[in-house]
Amino acid sequence: MQWTVAAWRKQHLNKKRIDLQQAKPQNFGHKKLLVLVAVGVVILCAGVYCFVLRAPAEDTHFTLKFDDVLKKVCRTPKIPLPPYEGVHTFFQFLTNPDVDFCYSWIEFGGEKLPISAQSEEECNDEVRKAKFMCFNDEYQMNLDPCLTYSFGKDLDSQFERDMHLFSCETHAFDVHVEEGEHIKRSQFWHEHRWDIAEFPYDIPPGEKLNPAKGEVDTGTPTLPTLRRSLDFITTMLQHTGREVKFVKSDLVGREWILLKQLITYNHLADFRQIGLRIHLPPKTRTMSREARHEVYSKLYEVLQGLSCIGYRYVLSRPIKYYKGGIRIPEMNRTFYPAYEVNFAKDVTFSPSPDAVN
Repeated sequence: MQWTVAAWRKQHLNKKRIDLQQAKPQNFGHKKLLVLVAVGVVILCAGVYCFVLRAPAEDTHFTLKFDDVLKKVCRTPKIPLPPYEGVHTFFQFLTNPDVDFCYSWIEFGGEKLPISAQSEEECNDEVRKAKFMCFNDEYQMNLDPCLTYSFGKDLDSQFERDMHLFSCETHAFDVHVEEGEHIKRSQFWHEHRWDIAEFPYDIPPGEKLNPAKGEVDTGTPTLPTLRRSLDFITTMLQHTGREVKFVKSDLVGREWILLKQLITYNHLADFRQIGLRIHLPPKTRTMSREARHEVYSKLYEVLQGLSCIGYRYVLSRPIKYYKGGIRIPEMNRTFYPAYEVNFAKDVTFSPSPDAVN
């Protein structure tokens, strides 16, 4: 089975050969007609080529919209959040996790990666890129089957190695996988050259991405960038209906898309915990007050969506080794540019009908 967008749709085109050399038009009008027909055929072929290779297969892939799902699940929220009243509402949430919810934590991944001009204490405390899992009894982390997702690998792949030693099946998604689209490193360690997206599509090698949308060229120059939605991933990997104990992310810039996908397709699998690094908009200070209000209201909607479907915000750690800060003029405060955050599904809640439909 080929796991590509083209495999979801087969488009066939019957072409007729036109022998222009044998054609003997009687007048200039006939010649002009033949030229127009030839140009039309070329344009048609080019259009079919772009449609087959680049279109997101909207005719066969039904894509749910985040805004529609958000409205449904937040009609009767499992964990209500205060309404958004300004940028301070977002940061009030970000800096105040529910630290009493998880009483047992275990650290995975995170080798020491020293940076020059840092003290030993700073190195031990900050440059570890570790992920913490909540080991409360209700999550049954020591019981099989164990399945985790990892979006964006570290250079040392320490998280994936730890999951392998933990005998936990791990699927890592990273655009830098060069050996093939799907690689099996070990019995429990699988890698896929996929990037998260709102719908499945491919970007040809060398094509420039759109920096205006926060996209950065992090893929392999000689290989296409394969972007896949979460429903595509769970379906193709046959994980629909499975329990995914932990979703880890070290994405830069696309982590908010991942969170939206986890909300949009929360009914496809039981995603128990999420641990990821979130980055704040770097141009926050230079935005107008109105633009800043709008940008952070959209980010707060994502946090609201997670709460509406039953996730507790249980851990927040500022990443102190990033340079610079995020200045919020209306709060007269400066925040760190990125944070390691954790969400844990409160499994005491019963499934919401809105989360399924």
